[in-house]
Amino acid sequence: MGSTISPWWSSAPWWPAPQSAPDGASAWATAVDLGARGYAAAARTELDDLVRETRDPRVASLALSTRASLVRQAGGHAAARADDGRACRLVAERARDADDHWAFAAWLDGLIGLAADGLGVGDFGASRALLARAGGVLADREGRAGEWITDGRVRLRHAWVETELALFSGDTPGAVEPRQRALDVAVDAPSPRHVIKTELIGAAVTAAHGDTRTAAAIAVDCENRCNTWGLLPLQWAAATMLAGVGPDPDDAAGRAREAADRLAARGMPVTPAA
Repeated sequence: MGSTISPWWSSAPWWPAPQSAPDGASAWATAVDLGARGYAAAARTELDDLVRETRDPRVASLALSTRASLVRQAGGHAAARADDGRACRLVAERARDADDHWAFAAWLDGLIGLAADGLGVGDFGASRALLARAGGVLADREGRAGEWITDGRVRLRHAWVETELALFSGDTPGAVEPRQRALDVAVDAPSPRHVIKTELIGAAVTAAHGDTRTAAAIAVDCENRCNTWGLLPLQWAAATMLAGVGPDPDDAAGRAREAADRLAARGMPVTPAA
């Protein structure tokens, strides 16, 4: 189950290892780091091993929802539901313990993942209901915050998917509040990937409101920073956005195709820009 790739919190000064991390969490972090850089095949291997071998249901749940996110990124929203649903079931009882921050985070990861899955299959009603449930328990938990990884990160993911739901369902005005909430939460994010993704989602909202020049400027900055950090999936997403709203759509589409080819070689096939 061990990988030679250092996980995000052991190798990066911006994310020290949380003292509360359960056994196996470092292997999960390694898989997340691999996925963030587009090495989906390696990430899935790590996650498959973790699901099979860990004795901690919280870690297994996190691994399942992370595996679902990789499937979702490749367009398999319907298939991702199985892992997200299982992720929720594994920790549903344990998440009732208000002091078990990791169980709570794992349960919400699965719940928010199910909401994201619904977007890809057009089940906006289910996504809305799941996000409302997650939002309710997050509101109840105000004042009982854990560490970034078990609290802030989950709140950020919730805001992301709420923003995406508004955009996917054609409710452009409804995307403003969760977009701003995501930007506010991301201020404290120790991870460049979370900050960049938040800004890129914000750029999509800006473009949906007709300000394509500002959206393009944000996307250019995001693409450059993704290149610096090696965040190939987000780099592809930024280039794809620029193929639609940027000043040189043909060049951006070419960069998106190149990124898509590199991702496919790493086991993460995506739909290239036209």
